Amino acid sequence: MVWTWAAIAAAAVVAVLTSVAAVAVWQRPRKASGPGEVEQLLADAEAVRAAAERAAEAAEEARREAERAAGARDRAEDRYLEARWEARVATADEAHLLVQRAALAAYRRGELSVEQLNGIWHHAGPPAEQLDDGRVRDARRAYEEAVADTVQSREQVHVASVAAEVLVEEAHNAEVDVLEAWEAREAARPTLDKLFQEENA
Repeated sequence: MVWTWAAIAAAAVVAVLTSVAAVAVWQRPRKASGPGEVEQLLADAEAVRAAAERAAEAAEEARREAERAAGARDRAEDRYLEARWEARVATADEAHLLVQRAALAAYRRGELSVEQLNGIWHHAGPPAEQLDDGRVRDARRAYEEAVADTVQSREQVHVASVAAEVLVEEAHNAEVDVLEAWEAREAARPTLDKLFQEENA
C-alpha cells in the first residue's frame, strides 16, 4: 500500500510540474500580433480550462481517497485497541479489568482521547511487556501503516487542490487575455464612420 501511495505521489508531482509549466507559459506578456491571435488565445484558454477541470476532478478523487484512508485508519485503530484489550483481559485481575472496560466504553462514546485511554490502561493493568504478543504487534503495525497512509492521502489532497486552484486561476487569466485581444482587434478595425471620413477627405 505504501508503494501505491508513492506512485500516486510521483504522479501528483508530475501533474504539479506540468501545471507550473503551464503557468509559466501563461504569465508571459501578451500582445495582439495578428488576425489569428484571438483564435489562438481562445484555443489556449479552452485547453487551460480543460486542464483545470481535470485537475479539479483529480483533487476530488484525492479527497475521496483521503476519506477512505481515514476510514481504514479508524478501523485499524479499533482492531489494535481490541487486540490490546483482549491481551489485557487475559492477564488482568478483576478490578483492573473493570477500570479498563469502563475506559474503553468511554473512549468509544468519544468521552476520552486515545492518549487518555492509554494513560488509564497504563496505570490500571499489567505491564506492557506482558501484553506484547504477536497479535497486538501485528495490529499496531497495521494501525501505524494506516496512519501513514492517511497522512500521505492528506498531502495528496493538498497537492491536487493547489494544482486545481492554480489552473482555475490561469483559465480565468486566459479568458481575460482572449477578451482583451478581441477588444483590441475590434478597436483596430475600421468603422463605417472612419471609412466615410476617409472618403470625404
